[in-house]
Amino acid sequence: MSNKKNKEIHDSESEEEQDSGSEKDSDFDSDGNFVGDKELQADFEGRNPEDCDFHGIKQLLRQLFLKSNVELGGLAQIIISQNYVGSVVKQCLDYGQDEDDDDDDDGSDGVFGITTIINITKRKDEQCIQQIRSLLTTLADDNADDRTKALVKKILANDSEHVGFVINERILNIPAAISVPLFSSLQSELDKAVKKNMPYTFHYLIWICKTYNTGEESSEVLFANQEEKPIADEALASFDVDVTEQAELSQWDYEGGALTPCRKVLIFDGSKFNNLVRLIKEEVEAI
Repeated sequence: MSNKKNKEIHDSESEEEQDSGSEKDSDFDSDGNFVGDKELQADFEGRNPEDCDFHGIKQLLRQLFLKSNVELGGLAQIIISQNYVGSVVKQCLDYGQDEDDDDDDDGSDGVFGITTIINITKRKDEQCIQQIRSLLTTLADDNADDRTKALVKKILANDSEHVGFVINERILNIPAAISVPLFSSLQSELDKAVKKNMPYTFHYLIWICKTYNTGEESSEVLFANQEEKPIADEALASFDVDVTEQAELSQWDYEGGALTPCRKVLIFDGSKFNNLVRLIKEEVEAI
């Protein structure tokens, strides 16, 4: 049985025909990210993570963790191993070929996003999870207030109350609308896993969001993944981390100013996951 699942994710933007030659090439930066003014149209689908997605998942994880001491290959393997929970985003292929050709499709085209959740209590003995737990403690010690530091240490020390680590990453320019079917699917998959007595009942959730700071005290925090903005208000605790020194491009121009890359670490009551999914849907509908 194929482990692919199509969540009917569509990024439908207005079509404009692209020019050829050097003008077309100028629409992309050295990393292959689209930076031009033309709008593209593409269809995406959510699938279960597969072995062929390893390098794509690892690259997306690097966006989140940057130069932190986390073994990303091991984390990618965990995501693939629990492919009954979570999805990767891939571009829809041309299925107008004979069904016999499906066996030749290894799905190795690019991974554009990953949305999943990992039990970092149950898997605490695995090296990459140990590194994530250590990183969370260090980041809290260096950036959080005393109450939040104590909470981080408490929830990581108590093995009877499982902690879920949420990962929601995608490449630049993929719109927030893509998150709705991904989180709806994740919500359904978690419910099914719990009914099978699998370890996906969480007392706490930890979520690291990519954010940007304009350097103005009165300015609001900008979220790289816009759908994550409303969930910040639901957190039991949170703290911000400046990652300027780790980012290859530390600042981006923004309305005459500059954006400094940060991370916002959010801690939630694990029973509130369904509410977080609802807030994400409402935010996307309002965009």
